Amino acid sequence: VKMSDEAGKRKAETELNGGEAKKKSSAFDEFTGVFDGLVQDLLDMLPKELPEESVAYIKKMCHYTCYGGKMTRGITVGSTYMDVAKSRGEEASDKALFVSKVIGWCIEWLQACFLVLDDIMDESQTRRGQPCWYKLPEVKKMAINDGLILESCIFLLLKKHVKPYSVDLYHNCVELFREVSFQTELGQLLDMTTESPEGRLDFSRFTIERYKLIVKYKTAFYSFYLPVAAGLYLAGLTGEKDLDLTKEITIAMGEYFQIQDDFLDCYGDPETIGKIGTDIQDKKCSWLCVQALMKCNEEQRKIMDENYGQHDDAKVAKIKNLYNELDLKNAFEVYEEESHQEIKKMIERVDGIPKSVFASLLAKIYKRSK
Repeated sequence: VKMSDEAGKRKAETELNGGEAKKKSSAFDEFTGVFDGLVQDLLDMLPKELPEESVAYIKKMCHYTCYGGKMTRGITVGSTYMDVAKSRGEEASDKALFVSKVIGWCIEWLQACFLVLDDIMDESQTRRGQPCWYKLPEVKKMAINDGLILESCIFLLLKKHVKPYSVDLYHNCVELFREVSFQTELGQLLDMTTESPEGRLDFSRFTIERYKLIVKYKTAFYSFYLPVAAGLYLAGLTGEKDLDLTKEITIAMGEYFQIQDDFLDCYGDPETIGKIGTDIQDKKCSWLCVQALMKCNEEQRKIMDENYGQHDDAKVAKIKNLYNELDLKNAFEVYEEESHQEIKKMIERVDGIPKSVFASLLAKIYKRSK
């Protein structure tokens, strides 16, 4: 079987980064191992009269936008399912593990859809160390339609692989993906409308309440609740009580994760996090900005008003100096410890689900540097 160019390139990268690849568990390799087959499934489901160039375009789009990053969301579906199976003393079947990878990849396809559209709205330049999809000369505004195609791929894959396995699981997954997509779109709306309608910086909108609302809807539901809930559904845990507690814990984790992200945007090492942070220039309602507004005096507020949200290195430096003056690094460290302890207490309350489902996820993000 001839290996596709993309698969060959990825194999070469894996061999090149031998040490790093070995550190990534076999769960990563097993998860990524089904990707090319799923792309082929999608291409096989396209109308036969579609020109070859359209098929090649969709193939390239899937490889370019879906594959990459840590893939924690996708892998979490399988690890959640396996934790539940293990707690029951059951052996996870190969079929169920394959279905967990399909659902996991559907989450990665959803993530790709969000990122493609988000990059257009934010006018971003790079994503995962390469030009954003819409920045490619052969793509441009077509990326808007591509985002919709990426979303449709989710439901084609669920129908092909999940429905024959279990109709109930299929219906639960379709509802879950629809619900979480809508929640994330509301989060994007909240994020995009933090500025005043005229596009002016309006710090009266930068409240901790609004910040938490943005994070809950834009990040927590699809990054944490969706993969865990999908894994529980696969394991047959569909009780309201279990899912309500799952929602509570995963939303707390999502908030913690996003605040880490905001901190790393300013204080993280660009080499480690893979991007140069631009939250200050982009007028983002970030945790650091909200904290600064809560702690600053009149003189310091003037510095915020005059320098925040501008693409000017000197002004960005003034904001960073102010953050240091307000000791926000220490404020973050205090928050990180408190939040970590709170989430651990929530996990202690878990009864019908193995605690390891949440504990392992928390361990992955605690004190992360990227």
